[in-house]
Amino acid sequence: MYVEDNVEGDAHQDQGHEIRQEEGLDNQEDEAADTPLYPNSKTHTKLYITVELYMQKTVSGISRKDFDELLKTIASLLPPGHCLPKSTYEVKKLLKSYQLTHQKIHACENDCCLFRKKLKDADECPKCHYSRWKQDTSNMEDDTYMIDKPKKEISVKVLRYIPIVPRLKRLYQSAELAEQLIWHATNKSKDGKIRHPSDSLAWKHIDRRFPAFASDSHNLHLGLAVDGFNPFGDLSATHSCWPVMIVVNNLSPKMCMQDDNIILSMLIPGKKQPGKNIDVYLQPLIDDLIELWEKGVKVYDSFSKTEFNLKDLLMWTINDFPAHGNLSGYTYKGKEAYPLCGENTLSNWLSFSHKTIYMNHRRFLHHNPPLR
Repeated sequence: MYVEDNVEGDAHQDQGHEIRQEEGLDNQEDEAADTPLYPNSKTHTKLYITVELYMQKTVSGISRKDFDELLKTIASLLPPGHCLPKSTYEVKKLLKSYQLTHQKIHACENDCCLFRKKLKDADECPKCHYSRWKQDTSNMEDDTYMIDKPKKEISVKVLRYIPIVPRLKRLYQSAELAEQLIWHATNKSKDGKIRHPSDSLAWKHIDRRFPAFASDSHNLHLGLAVDGFNPFGDLSATHSCWPVMIVVNNLSPKMCMQDDNIILSMLIPGKKQPGKNIDVYLQPLIDDLIELWEKGVKVYDSFSKTEFNLKDLLMWTINDFPAHGNLSGYTYKGKEAYPLCGENTLSNWLSFSHKTIYMNHRRFLHHNPPLR
């Protein structure tokens, strides 16, 4: 019996190793995740401290040269035999092996299109005919220098997209997190009270409509949150940058909304708000979501030691009313502003104030309730 268990365990390990090789998860990554920062270190690993330092570089706006000097200074304080990266190049090389990189996708200045797929090599927008590139005026005074050196091409607007497929696959590489990802299936409410999104009518409706999807508890139920903010931290409305976040609703209520478990999928650039053209920027994300829904992707579960076909479903969007109008394409102001009522929205136009008011929005209540 002991021999049979060992054989089965070896088979699971071999299967997991093959899957990790297909996903590009080689031994170098495992070593970085498990290797202590220096001999006998029990608190920090090479990967942990590298990610922490690079995050501080990004948040604080440290230049590449200064970050290289900082790595040298920290290395001089560590005991002999440490494995801290020596330069920014080595840090990026390590993080790239984990597929923790983002794509830069050029966008039209007027939010008409993304320069991808068929428009990958286009130099102007096919709709508004605005140029894809900024005019490089850094060397306009030296005409001779400009003749000898080709013009540097700088895009007018750049979308930062972080592919979600590798990141969702990564969730199951941790046995502890993989166990939490099936929490929604093992901890459902039995008294009819809603303690988790899986207890809601919407979740149960999805399960009835797509029984094949609901049959595998590994499949992910996602939420999408988007809103604009001013990255410069002041009250000016002249610049608006829009992050797009993905929420994994499979996790327990305690973990579901933790910042560590919310995935930043893309960063839509400013200065102006994308408005109803936000669907142009969501194209790469939607393509990945459709691929995961229709075909799925092979993933190895470190908790159950099994392989499965991961699929996802976008259940909810989390946003305020104007952002809801942008995402859905429905108007959020005017005489038909209420999405559920549509043409039956009861509204009144104030000719002197030049605005629409909604005086009869309590008509669904009983005739003489306290709220009237």
